[in-house]
Amino acid sequence: MFRVQLIAAGKALLLIVLAVALQVLVVSRVSVLGVTADIFLIFTVVVAMSRGSMHGAIFGFVAGIMADIAFMETLGLRSFIYVLTGYLVGMAVLRFGTTNAWGVLLVAGTASLVAQMLYGIVQYAMGPRAGFFTMVAAQILPEMVLDALITVPVYLLLARLRVIPVHRAGVGAARSGAE
Repeated sequence: MFRVQLIAAGKALLLIVLAVALQVLVVSRVSVLGVTADIFLIFTVVVAMSRGSMHGAIFGFVAGIMADIAFMETLGLRSFIYVLTGYLVGMAVLRFGTTNAWGVLLVAGTASLVAQMLYGIVQYAMGPRAGFFTMVAAQILPEMVLDALITVPVYLLLARLRVIPVHRAGVGAARSGAE
C-alpha cells in the first residue's frame, strides 16, 4: 500500500516539475489571442479529475506556490485559487462523473473561468490597472477558451501514458480522497 502511494506521489512530483518547465520555458513565450495558457491550472484540473478532490487540492496548493514563485507574484494567492479549483473540480467529478472529452472540456473551461475571475477580482481590488470588464473581455474569456482546449489533449495524453488513472462513469467516477 505504501509503495502505491509513493508511486502516486512521484507521479505528482513529476507533473509539478513538468508544469514548471513547460510554463516557464515554453508556454509563457507563446501567446494566443494575447493570453498564455496556465499550465499549473490545467494540471490541477487534470489531477483533480483523475484522483479526486483531496489530491486535486494538495496538487493545487503545491502548483500554486510554484506558480507564485515562477511568476514572482504575491505568495499564496494562486495557491489559494488552485486549492479551491482542485477541490471543487474533484467534488464536481465525484458528483457528476464527468470523464469523457466533452466533460473534460466543460469542466476545464468552467474551472478556468472561475479561477481567472477570482484572480481578476483580487488583482482589481489590490489596485485597478485596467477596467474590470475590459480585463474580462481581453484576458479572462480568451484564457478560458485556451485552457479548456489545451486540457483535453493533456488529459488524454496523461491517461494514455498512465500517469493519471482514468475512471469510467458509473464505476466510481472519482474519489474524494477521504478514503
